[in-house]
Amino acid sequence: MKLWILGLLAVLVLAAGSNRDCFRQWRTEARERSIEARQEARLAREEARERAREFRVEHREQMRAWREASREQRDRIRDEIRHDLRDWRYNY
Repeated sequence: MKLWILGLLAVLVLAAGSNRDCFRQWRTEARERSIEARQEARLAREEARERAREFRVEHREQMRAWREASREQRDRIRDEIRHDLRDWRYNY
C-alpha cells in the first residue's frame, strides 16, 4: 500500500512538473509569437511611412511643376498683353 501511494505521488509530481514545463513552453512560444507580431507590425509601419514619404515627394514635385507651368503661362500672357497694348497704341 505504501508503495502504491509513493508511486501515485511520484506520478502526481511528474505530472505537475510536466504541466509547469508545458505552461512555461506555452508562455515562451506565446512571447515569441508576440515579439514576431510586433516586429512585423513595426516593419509594416515603416513601409507605410516610406510609401507616404514617397507620395509626398512625388506630390510636391508635381505641384512644383504645375506652379512653374502656371508661372510660365502667366508670364507669356502678360507679355502678349503688353505687346498688344503697344501695338494698339501705334495702330489705332
